[in-house]
Amino acid sequence: MVETPYDILKCYWGYSTFRPLQEQIIREILDKKDVVALMPTGGGKSICFQVPALMQKGVTLVISPLIALMNDQVAQLRRRGVRAQCIHSGLHFKEIERTLDEAMFGNLKLLYLSPERLRSPNFSLILERLPLEYIVVDEAHCISMWGYDFRPAYLKIAEIRKWHPEVPVVALTATATDEVVRDIQEKLAMQDPIIYRAGFLRPNLKFGVLPVEDKRARCIGLIQKMKGSAIVYVRNRRLTRELAEMLLARGYNATYYHAGLDAEIRHQREISFLNGDIQFMIATNAFGMGVDKPDVRMVIHYDLPDNLEAYYQEAGRAGRDGKDAYAIILFQANDQIKLEQNFDREFPSMPEIRRVYRALANYLKLAVGSGEGLTVPFDFSRFINEYNLDSRETYDVFRILEQDGWIYLSDSFYIAAKARFVVNREVLYDYQLRHANREKIIKAMLRLYQGITSDLTSIKEEYIATLLNMPEREVVGLLRELQKDNIIEYLEATDQPRITLLRERVHADNFNIDQKVFHFRKERKREGIDQILAYINTSECRQRFLLHYFNDPLEADCGVCDRCREAGRKKMNRGDYLSVRKRIFEKLKIKDYPVSQLVNEFEQEERNWAITVLQYLLNEEAILKYNGYLKLKSERI
Repeated sequence: MVETPYDILKCYWGYSTFRPLQEQIIREILDKKDVVALMPTGGGKSICFQVPALMQKGVTLVISPLIALMNDQVAQLRRRGVRAQCIHSGLHFKEIERTLDEAMFGNLKLLYLSPERLRSPNFSLILERLPLEYIVVDEAHCISMWGYDFRPAYLKIAEIRKWHPEVPVVALTATATDEVVRDIQEKLAMQDPIIYRAGFLRPNLKFGVLPVEDKRARCIGLIQKMKGSAIVYVRNRRLTRELAEMLLARGYNATYYHAGLDAEIRHQREISFLNGDIQFMIATNAFGMGVDKPDVRMVIHYDLPDNLEAYYQEAGRAGRDGKDAYAIILFQANDQIKLEQNFDREFPSMPEIRRVYRALANYLKLAVGSGEGLTVPFDFSRFINEYNLDSRETYDVFRILEQDGWIYLSDSFYIAAKARFVVNREVLYDYQLRHANREKIIKAMLRLYQGITSDLTSIKEEYIATLLNMPEREVVGLLRELQKDNIIEYLEATDQPRITLLRERVHADNFNIDQKVFHFRKERKREGIDQILAYINTSECRQRFLLHYFNDPLEADCGVCDRCREAGRKKMNRGDYLSVRKRIFEKLKIKDYPVSQLVNEFEQEERNWAITVLQYLLNEEAILKYNGYLKLKSERI
């Protein structure tokens, strides 16, 4: 029997119906069409390509910018019984070789890659021979210089199409202007792509900007009123800890998160927040990508974000369950000054860029003409201390080097220890007879880890040590001895960040960056700041302002943001509510309506009421939104 998308969805995810737009996108992908899908954060983008990937014989290539996100998606897929793997700079070359062999011989359904991997000439030769079904580009706005997080390595994706011209491309992102969407199509060499927009309207999300004198006091005041969980975004790592400790001292269940924490700690805190063990997360923008927690009731921006795209994506992590939620910016007059100062600092002079580049080359002991493709652990703190560099300025230079395609610096992330027996049972039995002191650890590993005789398997030295009642360092020593004797392949755990050199070293005096791109990015940064300030100072409906930016116009004001409430609109009484509700049902009995069209059926003075009533009916599931249309619940497909 031929499996349908519904069969796959039920089998691997346990759902019987798709979310709005998912089924249409899947059908287009199965028809081998190029697709661009704009879906909000938490809108179920991954299922759109994972379902068709499981219906094909070959492998689906997924290019994703974040290692932690790739690892998380692969782990989820493998728990569901899907054959998936990822390749990134944090893996041992033997793991990469084995993964590529699996993909080549049809043993994988999904292969996740970081875009920087595409820069390797050797890797390109392998990609040319892979049995690809689809090419998926996640966070596709990163391919566009008009986007807010341009990654030059994404530009290499189009080369894959030269080797696989018939393989369709699927580009996914949560936030993109029309300009970015056009750029995505061009940079990916798409052929008449089908474009799907889920719409940016979030009727349950109440936007607001609060002018404050004391941000800490106001932040606590907002949190005191909270019944659910909340995320507070700040720009400063030190401030994440200070705010979290302040909340803890007042009896609130809070913690903090930023990219400088050990990967294991970050992972534990993320899981605690998702599970509800932590109520309040104080974080930099390093937190949130791929985090799907439906019941976040408030997102507070303690500092101003850099642009509207980043703001809307972060704010959109509130209220994913469709219930009322708040997106609040705390604003002081000097915030604008700070934003301007950050802008000036983030674009250092060419002499400063060259100075940091020279220090990096010397730190890594690279000769001129060497280093291309090298990936090594990198201790940022040790580097800046050794060369007496300012941490903030050096980070900004590294970001420029990364965006210009010279380096790729991963955040620290935890890579678990792995092991695999490389001898057969007869050789292993003989080895145990000759090395009695290693028999216990061999038997423990065989008993604990199924598949360790054939695949590199994640192990925990601490757990093995507890089981054998011996110090962990002794277990590590025994594992090293087993590897030395060619009994096992053993890759030790690490949580250090790693740096990848994407080009060979040049003499610092000859070093340069693409000045045209540099100045273009500077202009885009300036535009982003101007848009944020315009949002702060606007007198119009907040939601309307945001949707206009994304070319998704709202016909009537949202009625729930701070600007709409300030306008003193006439309040709706019980009779008004019942009248509007009745007319909505009457209209939907006749036909389905897009939101904006149905709102426009009401007189101007009643449109805000209509939006409020629609929001309530959607929350209560008295009506449903499907494929952009409002329907009565009884007519759900």
